Amino acid sequence: MKKLSILLCMLIPCLALSASNRGKSAAFSRIFKSSKTASSAKADKSESMFESVSKQYAAGKISADSVVSLAKYHKIWSPELAERCLTLVGKDNSRAALELGALYTFSPEFSARSGEGLKLLEQAAKAGQNEANCYLGLYYFNHKDYKKAKSSIEACNPMYGLGYTILGSMYTSGSGVPEDLAKARENFHQAALKGYPRGMALYGFNLRASAGGPIDYPDSFFWLYNAGDMGDDAARTALYLPARGEARGDSETARDALTALQMIAAAQSGKKIQNEPIYKDGFLPSLKNFEKAAEQGDDWARFYLGGMNYNGDFLNQNYKQALHYYEPIARNGKLPAAALSIVHERLAKIYAEGKGVTADSSTAARHMKLAAKYGSLHAYKTVENIKD
Repeated sequence: MKKLSILLCMLIPCLALSASNRGKSAAFSRIFKSSKTASSAKADKSESMFESVSKQYAAGKISADSVVSLAKYHKIWSPELAERCLTLVGKDNSRAALELGALYTFSPEFSARSGEGLKLLEQAAKAGQNEANCYLGLYYFNHKDYKKAKSSIEACNPMYGLGYTILGSMYTSGSGVPEDLAKARENFHQAALKGYPRGMALYGFNLRASAGGPIDYPDSFFWLYNAGDMGDDAARTALYLPARGEARGDSETARDALTALQMIAAAQSGKKIQNEPIYKDGFLPSLKNFEKAAEQGDDWARFYLGGMNYNGDFLNQNYKQALHYYEPIARNGKLPAAALSIVHERLAKIYAEGKGVTADSSTAARHMKLAAKYGSLHAYKTVENIKD
């Protein structure tokens, strides 16, 4: 009997109401109640937001396309709310079918409906929704049907960063295609230019080795830093920067990040970035070149330098310089949404707190709304007044 009690205590929390444990039990009760309250608050907020969308749609104040756009916006916080908005429009709407298909196929919340999601993606692809082909490619790649994965991805025109990343991975391992490290590198490069964080990281890793082309430390450092700044913790760990695990409303980022155990192992390795060739031969000698590129209008170079000045990574923290690099990016609006969300969120904070510039609440609010639109979870919660 004693062994059984020990086993049960290993499997579930032991909450015996002995005199010494009553306080602990009360604490567990409070935690449980608070989690229920938080869950209820989220449900209430979600319901009010859905009612707002549905009433406007029923009254003809917003179009079906606007509802789909709002669903994509709400998805940052609640896939369930997004699903309700998309269902409101109807699965016959090709944009709604695309978004519903992606939700059902890839979101853990809807794992039981993945089969339905696949059919919706196929429906959307046939209706001309190009991005659906890329999602189909991801589905088939995950299920090791590489022939279908390749044909689906190649049907994307123009190609997306995710598609280039999958093709690069296929060429790296020879999965469904002949192994070709040069083609792998080129696909990862294209993914990097599209601003897909995992593709950027893989391109950076590729440039550290002679696989598929010559070693290029400056570009390797550049792309690894940018990938890390966009939330890829594997890239940050490669540069011996602390893992941040930032949530940008992108579940792919979370899936691609290294596990906590790997992070700890890297942190305990005792290595320092200053002793790494990628730092000595990558960052320091190329700094002036990237500063020149930024002044000549290269928005990725601006993003790179803006991030280091804002974060205080490798350069002293300098919000005025971060502003100098970020404001042209915000005006141009040419970088991918994942990068623009970071730029606008940081500009919002700079203006809200008057860091390196006169505080301006209206400018801060404008940037926060744009950050939310481009996919920042923190900005979304701020704009929609959602309490954690």
